[in-house]
Amino acid sequence: MKEEVPALVPAVDRAMQILKAYRTGDDAYGVSDLSRLLNLNKSTVFDILNTLTYHNLLERDDDTKKYRLGPALFHLGNLVVERLSVRDVAHPFVRDLAVQYASTIVLGTFTPSGSVMIMDSAEPELEIKISPSLGSRMSLWAGAFGKIFHAALSPEALRQLVHDKPMRPHTPHTIIDWTVYGQELEGVRRNGYATDYEEFLHGIRAVGVPINDREGRVTAALVIMGWVRLMDEAKIEVLTRELPYYGQRISELLGAKEYPQWEGTFAE
Repeated sequence: MKEEVPALVPAVDRAMQILKAYRTGDDAYGVSDLSRLLNLNKSTVFDILNTLTYHNLLERDDDTKKYRLGPALFHLGNLVVERLSVRDVAHPFVRDLAVQYASTIVLGTFTPSGSVMIMDSAEPELEIKISPSLGSRMSLWAGAFGKIFHAALSPEALRQLVHDKPMRPHTPHTIIDWTVYGQELEGVRRNGYATDYEEFLHGIRAVGVPINDREGRVTAALVIMGWVRLMDEAKIEVLTRELPYYGQRISELLGAKEYPQWEGTFAE
């Protein structure tokens, strides 16, 4: 059965055709080259090339008058590669920790739009499970996740974030007092882990640690969560003592030289 083509924006579609042309031939093309290759009007190609160049997706050689792939594409590609590599490196730990601690393990990253995206997860063999969906997004104030990523932001970036997206309660236990929350973040930076006592989801407790990349940034957070009856104080104490080791191992495999580091986030 032939795949149905969705409604496409013509100008965007032609821009994508031009970008994809670089996969099949030379590393630089002129307006005439792309016009012939893609059977597009020269003036259309010229306008699209100028637009892509303005956004640094292409760059123009003034001597040859040809265009090659630009630095913005390199940067965007690195973002994808880094996120994928984080998941690849962390997945064996995510899988094994779910069994070891009989709890749900979640790997999440902080997005530029100001939310937490689930990259990976694993669940224990329990009758009632916590089952986060891969690719789903949670509030930027999501308990342990939020605390870890906020602890890595500069004071200026955090103030701007709060201004743009004010804190709001998710449960009666959510910390919404700015002074108290600031003290909580100081503890996260000092201790190297974050806790969540039903602050994001009612009946759920969690412990999380940062994942650092080779640049020392917080690129992800590894969080263990479970029902209150299974996450008593004794288990929380064990997790706060042992989970940082796994955060450090994953970070070392990603090239981090020190752990933990609080010099900014992957998405800042």
